[in-house]
Amino acid sequence: MANNEIVEWQFSGSDAAEEAAAASLGTYTSELFALCDPQGKSILPPRNSSPESSHTAEKAVVKAVICGYGNGYAPSIGLPVAKDAVAEYLNRDLDNKLTGDDVFMTVGCKQAIELIVDILAKPEANILIPRSGFPADYVRSLFKKLEVRRYEVIPEKEFEIDLDSVKEMADKNTFAIFIINPHNPNGNYYTEAHLEQLAKLTRELRVMVVSDEVYRWTVFGSNPFVPMGKFSSIVPVITHGSISKGWSVPGWRTGWLALHDLDGVFKSTKVLKAANEFLEINSKPPTVIQAAIPTILEKTPQEFFDRRQSFLKDKVDIAYAKLKEIPTLTCYMKPEACTFLWTELDPSHFVDIEDDQDFCNKLAKEENLVVLPGIAFGQKNWLRHSIDMETPELEDAFTRLKSFCERHN
Repeated sequence: MANNEIVEWQFSGSDAAEEAAAASLGTYTSELFALCDPQGKSILPPRNSSPESSHTAEKAVVKAVICGYGNGYAPSIGLPVAKDAVAEYLNRDLDNKLTGDDVFMTVGCKQAIELIVDILAKPEANILIPRSGFPADYVRSLFKKLEVRRYEVIPEKEFEIDLDSVKEMADKNTFAIFIINPHNPNGNYYTEAHLEQLAKLTRELRVMVVSDEVYRWTVFGSNPFVPMGKFSSIVPVITHGSISKGWSVPGWRTGWLALHDLDGVFKSTKVLKAANEFLEINSKPPTVIQAAIPTILEKTPQEFFDRRQSFLKDKVDIAYAKLKEIPTLTCYMKPEACTFLWTELDPSHFVDIEDDQDFCNKLAKEENLVVLPGIAFGQKNWLRHSIDMETPELEDAFTRLKSFCERHN
């Protein structure tokens, strides 16, 4: 056959994921790092560095490998020992206790979000998610053609949920409101009183609350973290989490979804049944990591989390002080959780900056500094700054940021 013969093949790539892929955080991050000059000054934040993990967690996985605990397939809903361990861990903060049957092991929080959408989405259904908010749920919802409505938060009130906005956005086709607590990228976490207000409102609206609590181990504010599951006596709650952020092991891809049932609502509405069925046809987290989960959750010393939280608080103090020297960016609150600063950008302060995306593109090209645009989180003309770096790198990053802003002011 001639090499130059034109063949009309009967297959082609699908465009179904094009819009969703373009909205993913990974796409934004990769494009910005690609704009940096590898031959220039060091690229910040360092892409290949990560915080030290818990040695307890690492040893637990090694033991599971050596002893062969995780060599076989796990049940689709997760290893019973892992499910029981997660339930027991979450019960420390709950009045209405979970059992292992209420917990499903997932491939990180991303699959937990996908599972929620899969088991609950119906024609014309919609969900409420925050503006700003982590894009994974938005991306998956785009792909599933589920309507996404964004409710507002109030920067001047430490990013509390605007409950009036929630009322306005909800209608008869709304089935859930998603919250992020602690919040990426805002860096806040909600008080018990505020969460109770939300629970009472969502009961009135007859929708469930889905709470992303993956950052619960990064809280360094003065108030204790309160899980949304505490209010499951008022409204049905689904929480999801993983070991990725708390133990600094995102590559282990092991998380969970917990159903905090109100008077058997999840059973009577077949949510529990649907979760079991969808997990039968989905990927499963590594069995070897699941086998290590009981030790990871029960045996990791509190000192490990204390060191991590102290490190983040110190870096926030440094970054927040440095940011005060850059009047063109507004930070409404000093973060009390997570690993970021969230600032508002006013393009009118600059001579040649159109918006947040343009700002970040030029910053990467000129300073080898990667800051994510707010549009990646559903909020135009905001910026997310990583503070999870060693002090010299962090100071260098904000020196470059200040220089860039002054140069374009």
